[in-house]
Amino acid sequence: MLVRLDLQPAYPFAIALGPLVILFFFWGEPVYLQHGVALLFLGSLTWHVFGDQTAHRIENWLLPLAGAFFISWAVSHAILIRLLPRGFYRLMATLVIVWAGDVMAYLIGSTWGKHHMLPRISPNKTWEGYAAQVVSGTLAGLLTFGLGALGWVHGAILGLLVSLLTPIGDLGISMIKRQAGVKDSGHLIPGHGGMLDRIDTVLVAVVLAYYYQVWVMAVL
Repeated sequence: MLVRLDLQPAYPFAIALGPLVILFFFWGEPVYLQHGVALLFLGSLTWHVFGDQTAHRIENWLLPLAGAFFISWAVSHAILIRLLPRGFYRLMATLVIVWAGDVMAYLIGSTWGKHHMLPRISPNKTWEGYAAQVVSGTLAGLLTFGLGALGWVHGAILGLLVSLLTPIGDLGISMIKRQAGVKDSGHLIPGHGGMLDRIDTVLVAVVLAYYYQVWVMAVL
C-alpha cells in the first residue's frame, strides 16, 4: 500500500521489527531485545539519511516501522492473554466475540443496511450492521465467558466493549486502503484479500480483552 502511495519503504527494517516487538512481550523484555530494537531504529535512520535519495525520506523511514510496530504490538496481546490462567479459553472466547460480531454485521448490513456510517472511508459499513455486531458480540461474550465460568457479567461487558470499539480497526485499515487506492490490503487469501483484512478487528479486540481482564477482572 505504501508503494501505491509512491513511497519506497525499506522492507528489511520493518520485517525485523515485528518479531523483535513480539519477543519483547513474550520473553519479559530481556535487555538484548531492547538493544536490538534500539539498533534497528538507528540503523534504519542511518540508511535513509545516506542511502535514500528520494523526496520522501521521512515517510519511507517512519511509516513502515509504524505499521510493523502497530501490528506486532497488538498481536502480542494475544500472547499475553494466552499466558493468563486458562489463557487458551480466554483467547478463544475473545475471538468468538469478534467472529460473531463480524458475521452478523456482514449478514445484517448486506441485507438490511441502509444508513452508512462513514461512506468516505468504508462505503459498505452501515449502522444496521454495527448494531447487529454490538448485540451479537455482547451475547457471544455473555455465553462464552459465562459458560466457561469466567463471569457472566464480565463476559457481557467485555463483549459489549469489544463489539463497540473493534470497528475502529476495520475503519482504520479501510482509511489506509482508501488513501492508497486499493480494495484489499493484499492478495494472500484468494477471495478475501490480505491477512490484514482478516485480522484488523482482532488487533483491537485482543488489546481491549487483555487490559479489561487484567485491570477490571484482576486476572493475573
